[in-house]
Amino acid sequence: MGLNHKKSIPKATNSLQEECIRVQKVYDWVTDTFSVTKQVTFNPEQLRRIEEALQDPARRPLRITCQTPVTPPAFPLSDMESTSSRHFAECEDFLCEQVGEKRDVTVAVNGNFVDAQLVELLFTSEIKIAVVDRRGKVVTHLSTDASVLEPFVLCFPDGTDLFCKITKILCRIPSGTVLLNSPAPTSFNITVTFCVDIQIEAEVKLEVLAKFCSPRNNDLTADVEMEQQCPDVEFPAQCPDIFPRPNCDCSVTGEASGNTGRNATVEGRLTVLADICPNCSLTDSSLRFSFTDADGDENDFTFTAESFDQDTLNCEACHGNGVKLTVSGVGTTNGGDELDFNFAAVNNNFGTQFQLQLINNKGVIKFESGIVSADEGSLEVEDCITFGDLKVNRP
Repeated sequence: MGLNHKKSIPKATNSLQEECIRVQKVYDWVTDTFSVTKQVTFNPEQLRRIEEALQDPARRPLRITCQTPVTPPAFPLSDMESTSSRHFAECEDFLCEQVGEKRDVTVAVNGNFVDAQLVELLFTSEIKIAVVDRRGKVVTHLSTDASVLEPFVLCFPDGTDLFCKITKILCRIPSGTVLLNSPAPTSFNITVTFCVDIQIEAEVKLEVLAKFCSPRNNDLTADVEMEQQCPDVEFPAQCPDIFPRPNCDCSVTGEASGNTGRNATVEGRLTVLADICPNCSLTDSSLRFSFTDADGDENDFTFTAESFDQDTLNCEACHGNGVKLTVSGVGTTNGGDELDFNFAAVNNNFGTQFQLQLINNKGVIKFESGIVSADEGSLEVEDCITFGDLKVNRP
């Protein structure tokens, strides 16, 4: 007699179509650069060869060169191979290695406290040093290594794998690369820079447009008995507050100047240099203001935004076929005062207009520009295409 071991598995409530694909989901993605300075010393035999070459006018001047290993390009990503939880992207000349175990930490992201993981990664590379004469012939050579140990706060939940990739290794000798006369220096410094790409991934089943799909019910029967119960399929916990960060609905870039408007706290001239949401992401955004007091330099200041609040970013259509961008955050003046800011910008058929408010920690407005109509330069405020703009045929 056949047994029906049908098991109910929850269906995805946001299914778009009945297609399921197996992919590597990116839980976090970080790129960065790290530099280390190291002293390199010639041994007596190497110094002897250098001194002999310097005594020959036909070989002078000599040059010190450094050569780094050839690293894989940033793309394709499929070159990365995970072998264990500790060793990644290992080769003969360079290495990225996780040191110790990951630790759970709590960090502040956009004003909220979220759970994340802290790991330490060691980047190591062999560097080849050569002294060559004016014809390029090698006088002497040696090898040394450079290492950097750096902590990373990542979305690295259990069930995911860490992929560490060194995409470029740069070597620079700050000074003393040319040797003209004796005596030769016994040592010199090199600066080694690592360009790294860190990704946290897990193999998941996804529907089109990155929606999770579920396995089918076990609704087929056979004349055998199931001796044990299998566990439910569970994907690793998500970290939406850490990665991926939400896209911007619009962006603003450019430089513009104009006189302060009505209701300004101080009359004068305000200049703004903005690059908010480059590539439609708040990452690498910048905002800087310079104010000149109309009655003298008593109230002159510069203000630089240090961070932007993603939740305050707003884009809306306005009259004159334009888009208005508003955003808030925290920054500092050239005097060292930390202030909250509110910024708005619009560029339409009537030209460029912008507004700045600076607020202290007691909620008091320290500076209000009023609406500034730019008479020099301009700001470009443009729409960004987001997932919400896509038209999807839903069943």
